[in-house]
Amino acid sequence: MKLEDINIRDPFIFYENEKYYLFGTTGGVAMNNGSALVMYISEDMKQFEGNYIKLEQHSLASYTDIWAPELHKYQNKYYLIVSVYRNDLGRGSIIFVSDNIFSTFSLLTGKYITPFGWGCLDATIFVYKCKPYLCFSNEWTTPITKDGDGALFICGMKEDLTELVGTPQKIIGGKQFEFSIEIKQGSKRGYVAEGPYLYEEDGQIILLWSTFTKGGYTIVKSISKSGVFGKYTFDKILFEHDGGHCMCFFDKNGDRWLVLHQPNSLLDERVKMYRIGESI
Repeated sequence: MKLEDINIRDPFIFYENEKYYLFGTTGGVAMNNGSALVMYISEDMKQFEGNYIKLEQHSLASYTDIWAPELHKYQNKYYLIVSVYRNDLGRGSIIFVSDNIFSTFSLLTGKYITPFGWGCLDATIFVYKCKPYLCFSNEWTTPITKDGDGALFICGMKEDLTELVGTPQKIIGGKQFEFSIEIKQGSKRGYVAEGPYLYEEDGQIILLWSTFTKGGYTIVKSISKSGVFGKYTFDKILFEHDGGHCMCFFDKNGDRWLVLHQPNSLLDERVKMYRIGESI
């Protein structure tokens, strides 16, 4: 299957052993049935073959809204982190672990890694100076600030990734930027800050995240020059053409790529990839 023919949002690419593994939210399947999460595999980033992620049987049977899977390798294990929803728990992120990409992924703890009761999604793992951190979005529909401000938080994690350490610190609020526009869902109104991805470059932490502007779904680049819990200052709007929820990866040649979905309309989403340094 050609990459441009795959309907997928929230794309995440993991590269290992000359192969590219594409994860994401596909149509109605991954939204409602955790046992059918799909990954696509490629050797050239152009042609992909579908394969299923093996999860413990019934491990997500009680959840819906299964979104944005990410795969991270940490201390020689593979961790799959997924956004989910359950009526009695609300929205949060849950972690699976496996010794091999093609082996069965088992629940790490069976509990949300994000704070209970907050309404969180799009959690990502970031390892900085050998220590793991969790960055996640407190959804704009259930902001803990009660003011319609969807926000990004970051917090330390235990070395085994089983729980958070310390108090989550707010690093970005969608409401704080003039370019962010208010959106609405029924009677609710608010500002979006979601889809975080972090990496280190030249001693600085680069934070890529998504919001809504007049151009539609938009990717923003912010920078911290003083560590994980430093001040993240606005650098630039990276992409403002109704596409977002991005991440970065290195290909087999050592080039860094930006990956996102566009457009943002359901079932029309396609993966877009841009080599860092190219004109977008």
